[in-house]
Amino acid sequence: MNNGLAIVIKQTYRTHFKSRGYWLLVLSPIIFAVVIGGIIFGMAKMQGNTTPTVAVLGDPQVRKVFKVDEKSLDIKVSKITDGKAANKALTAKDIDGILIIESDNATLTTQPKSNSINKEAIISVLGNLSRSQKASEYGLTTEQTQALIKPFNLKSVVQQTNNKSTDGDNSDMANYGIAVAIGIVTTMIVMWYTSMIATEIANEKSSRIMETLLAATSASIQYFGKMLGIFALAVTHLIIYIIAGTIGYLFLQNNTLLSGIKQTFSNVAIGFAIYAVLFILVAVALYLVLTAMIASLINDNAQVQQAVQPITFLAMIGYMFSFVMTNMPNNIAIKILSYVPFISQSMMPVRLVTKVETWPAAIVALLISLVSVIALAWFGKRIYAKNVLSYSDDKIMSQLIKNIKNRH
Repeated sequence: MNNGLAIVIKQTYRTHFKSRGYWLLVLSPIIFAVVIGGIIFGMAKMQGNTTPTVAVLGDPQVRKVFKVDEKSLDIKVSKITDGKAANKALTAKDIDGILIIESDNATLTTQPKSNSINKEAIISVLGNLSRSQKASEYGLTTEQTQALIKPFNLKSVVQQTNNKSTDGDNSDMANYGIAVAIGIVTTMIVMWYTSMIATEIANEKSSRIMETLLAATSASIQYFGKMLGIFALAVTHLIIYIIAGTIGYLFLQNNTLLSGIKQTFSNVAIGFAIYAVLFILVAVALYLVLTAMIASLINDNAQVQQAVQPITFLAMIGYMFSFVMTNMPNNIAIKILSYVPFISQSMMPVRLVTKVETWPAAIVALLISLVSVIALAWFGKRIYAKNVLSYSDDKIMSQLIKNIKNRH
């Protein structure tokens, strides 16, 4: 590596890595997650056992059934069998509800601060008991009665390309979570780091430091050095999150909530996770190149937002399409956009994880974006070198169009 290039990369990286702004950017989501997790953990500890206690009044045989099914109903049947005592206990908040069983109906009474009671499960049990009683009255045998009240079992699965099947509900939820996460992560990282490199270049141009820098090194070294330095910061950012996530997982691996999340995302392969991260990094590199090219047209810091805003809008297009395409995955326009650089990073990973596209198509989309990074970087080098020392009163987009037309 060229010594001058290495110096610019290190200087750019160290300057931002040591800044308060960078660590505020990196640590804010972690602190927010820790605070929210602490609140949820504290509330769970304060609530203790949230299994609702219910007084079941009426037919003793029905009460016995509820007593046997306590675990499946997620309730605790109170020892109280008297209506007056039950009402007194409910008022004193000693129990969470009173279930009064009558011949053909039942009434569940709760109070505003009662723990949640699974009414659907109670209805299911009462319905089965009612059908069993009617079946007995109609003279059906025990086997016929059991066949009558047996619920119909529907299992949802998603057929995989390797002929393996996975749980459909978990897969759908995981896919939706991945779709949201990829779009949000890509858009946020692009917004953070494009603004960072634009501000870096604008500061040097507005303070006339750029003339001094270019006297010591070439425009190409400054151009590639700044981009690689900022890109290294983005990689460091992701590595910090991976480490923090690993530590959090090890610390909370036996947590009930985390176990549910693990079950939901159990069908997401590690290969896909790596692919998604690679695509995000390639997309960040692509947006950094575009931003560096446009930022060279800036005169001062006041124009940073003007330069970054259209880039942010471009990043959000793919994010918005990642939701639209779930309703029309085979639309020809959606298929084409899934290969278009600047947009494909939010679309192709989602199409892959939802089995709309295959791995060969996903790899092609990644390679197209990678080639686009290289091509745009070399094309942008000319625009950067031509404009980094020029100051124009024209609008940034007008300058960019003129530079593209007169690139030779």
